[in-house]
Amino acid sequence: MNHRASVSRPQVRLPRYPSKDIDHKRELKETNERDFFLEIVKDISNELDLKNLSSKMAANVGCMLDADKVSLFLIEGKTTGKPMLVSKIFDLHAGTSIYPSCTGDIRVPWGQGIIGHVAETGETVNRKNAMKDPRYNDELGRITGYHAETLLCMPIRNADNEIV
Repeated sequence: MNHRASVSRPQVRLPRYPSKDIDHKRELKETNERDFFLEIVKDISNELDLKNLSSKMAANVGCMLDADKVSLFLIEGKTTGKPMLVSKIFDLHAGTSIYPSCTGDIRVPWGQGIIGHVAETGETVNRKNAMKDPRYNDELGRITGYHAETLLCMPIRNADNEIV
């Protein structure tokens, strides 16, 4: 068996067709920005489950930015002195149903790659050619078979302005 070929193939196959909900939001975004944002607020305002809320937020951000993929990583172990970035929503295709990380959580060591840099420093990174950034880590691309061209990575902060 060719191990290299099996590693480079995407491990998860997701539908390539946008959901009707995302189609509706994209249409609103183009025709009525006010209703578009109202629809997003209605979508997330009554959600109490953190996992569902995270999924909805990621899908809506992907729609707002016309992103073809969205991932959400949260910090675990910060109080123990060994922080790690853990995927809660990974490789969400904008316009598909919500998919939490399917193969278990993906863990990124603190400070590694662009994701780790953003979590450690709190600075936003926006790159037109992500692979040319020296911090870019292609390990996730080898697992998923997807290579980011453009990339926007931002920290999420809680009410105390701490990166979560």
